[in-house]
This record gives sequence, structure tokens and C-alpha cells, in this order.
Amino acid sequence: MKHRRDVSAGVIVFHRKDGICRFLLLRSSQTKRPLWEFPKGAVDQGETLFDAALRELREETGLRKQDIRIIPGFERRETYRFTAGDGGSRTAIRKQVTYYLAETERTEVTLSPVEATRFVWVRLEEALRKVRYKARREFLAAAAEAASCEPGETDAEPVG
Repeated sequence: MKHRRDVSAGVIVFHRKDGICRFLLLRSSQTKRPLWEFPKGAVDQGETLFDAALRELREETGLRKQDIRIIPGFERRETYRFTAGDGGSRTAIRKQVTYYLAETERTEVTLSPVEATRFVWVRLEEALRKVRYKARREFLAAAAEAASCEPGETDAEPVG
């Protein structure tokens, strides 16, 4: 079996309306099973993690650097393993993803059809239910705390 290391970067995005935070989740079209994820993707050669995160955000959602405000000091990193391919082309991949946190006032999203099939803006508790992996739920909770989002808001307001 072949082995490969991948490095990716992404952004946990939220918007605040009437004092309530809603987080952006994308339904990935690139996984075997549908997953709700944060906008993220591979770091290109010569690109910084931060620049890759901003580029991926723009490519996957249409949100540009001028549409967001980065929350200083928030950076979380996860590492996980998975396999891809079949038979002799099967590859074990070790992936490291770095996430940043950003606030936006813009809620219109233009999805990349290659990357995602849907998007939602949901309150924290709904986002925590939708995100499958423990590390990402922990990042989401830490993001809500860093953004001073109030917990205990349980109803969702899906958009997309």
C-alpha cells in the first residue's frame, strides 16, 4: 500500500444576528458518506496555511477576504488517517488540517458544485449535532467560546 501526507487548511465561519451566532457548514460531495464540514482544502505548493484557508473559503463558498473578519489567536489543528483507492492503487493518507476562525456579515454563499452539495447556517447546538468527528466538535465549541457566542440556543435556521 502506498502512503501519502496531505496538508489542508480551512475556516470556521460564523455570523451574528440579533446577538445569536450561526455557523456555516458545507455538505461535502467528496466523501463516501455525506458529511457536514467546514470549508477547507489542500495547501498548494508555496502557499501558507492561512492563504490556503482563505483561498479555499473563496473557492468553496464565494466568501472573500474582504467579506470576513479573522478572529485573532484562534488556530486549531487536527491530524487523521484514512485510505483512498481500490486494490493496488490503495493509498494510506495522513492528513493534517489547520482551521482559523472568521466572522462575516454576508450570509449568501455560492457553492462550488465539485466541493459541496448544500450549505446551512445553524446555531451552535445544531452545528455540534451535524459535525460527525469529535475533534471538529471540540474546535466548534472552542470557536464559539472565542467568538463569545452564547450556548443554549437549540433551534436551527437552515439556509441553502
